[in-house]
Amino acid sequence: MNYKELFNPKTIAVVGANESEGFGGAVCKNLNLYIDDENRIFYVNPKRNILFGKKCYHSLSDIPIDIDLLIIATNKKTVINILKEGKEKNAKSAVIFASGFSETGKNEDILLEKDLIETATKLDITILGPNCAGFSNFIDNINAFAFLSEKRNRKGSIGIISQSGMIGLSLIDNQYMKFSYNISCGNANFLTMPDLITFLSDDKNTKVIGLYIDGIKDLQSFERSIAYAKSKNKKIAIIKSGSNEKTKVLTKNHTGSIESFTNDEFNTLIKKYSVIRCNDLEEFIYTLVVLSSYDILPKGNRVASINLSGGEATLIGEMSDSFNLLFPDLNENVTKYLKERLPDYANISNPLDMTVTLSYDAEKLKDALITIMSQDNIDVVLFGYTLLYHIDDPCIYYMIEAIKKVKDTLKEKMKPIFILSFMSNTRNQDAIEKLLELGVICLPTPYYGLKVLENAIQ
Repeated sequence: MNYKELFNPKTIAVVGANESEGFGGAVCKNLNLYIDDENRIFYVNPKRNILFGKKCYHSLSDIPIDIDLLIIATNKKTVINILKEGKEKNAKSAVIFASGFSETGKNEDILLEKDLIETATKLDITILGPNCAGFSNFIDNINAFAFLSEKRNRKGSIGIISQSGMIGLSLIDNQYMKFSYNISCGNANFLTMPDLITFLSDDKNTKVIGLYIDGIKDLQSFERSIAYAKSKNKKIAIIKSGSNEKTKVLTKNHTGSIESFTNDEFNTLIKKYSVIRCNDLEEFIYTLVVLSSYDILPKGNRVASINLSGGEATLIGEMSDSFNLLFPDLNENVTKYLKERLPDYANISNPLDMTVTLSYDAEKLKDALITIMSQDNIDVVLFGYTLLYHIDDPCIYYMIEAIKKVKDTLKEKMKPIFILSFMSNTRNQDAIEKLLELGVICLPTPYYGLKVLENAIQ
């Protein structure tokens, strides 16, 4: 497979480039956001002479240099001929946006995709798609994606493979996620999902792999790829549809996926390789974010829950039996220490109602956190605090200062800290970044937050 020319090409030709809304215009805008060198990107459209202030070629043959990657944003009937023309420019790879192939279930469309794959194989051109939304390589700043997104730093260690382009876009737009690659694989009948899992398993920039799966066409190949990922110490989290008859119909129509195994059989298989199956995007996103931060993963499931109110502590306590998490009683030394520093009405237990007493004094909060972390049967600290978009109360900044002091004091003996929000809302980006610099992730609401923590400890 020509992975280098596909995911890190020197030269790119967009066939069907335009300035209108849609894939042909969006991919040009995305590429231009990250690539300044005009000698790397070439536009092809027989009806235009200029696009985005640059020369537009009427055909691939008019381009004066060889092309590594073809991005084909034209209808399905033109794709095979474009590949043949691209071969004359020594193209090694192609992204094919066009849909209407095998996923329709129509015989003529199935045969057209078969012809496409046979042609690409003969030409030695690696295909991503058809029926895909392209890819984003955030390590090398190549955003060959068919949906628009704002330019910002997303470089990280999460590798995504998604059979849904729109799901891929939702992940790109998330304020927490930092990627190595975000790949939309579409029908995946040439470059398959197992191929891409193997690629990310070998990638030094990828720590954790996230999969959105409509259907698996070859279970043995899939098993080999996840076994290989495990051998490379790459953790995998997935969302997979097809657990009931309604979704089986939907996935067949989406990517032409038909499976010969049951949902229970699939669950048994992935459990063998420690793959985490998530129920929805919220759980999926935060599980990947936490797993990608290997240095802060808890060593066990024993949690100290610290909250600023009795109501918050009660909410955590109410859910404590629903997950594979333990909330050990605070020992005598910790209890004595806290009683001397908290008001009489504070409930010294785990989950703890700390009240707001210590939250405006970074030094005292630091000492309290260190005392709690000193308890041998505590693996992780869960700090209950709802971070808002607009910060009027400076409490969070005292907390950040205290956590930094704890980290500086304990060094390698530091135990992981997570912030747990009690409501879903847009969060202050400045505070998020400051927390992330300290290795602290702000989890979602209690049900999701505790579930993600449980996933991270597997």
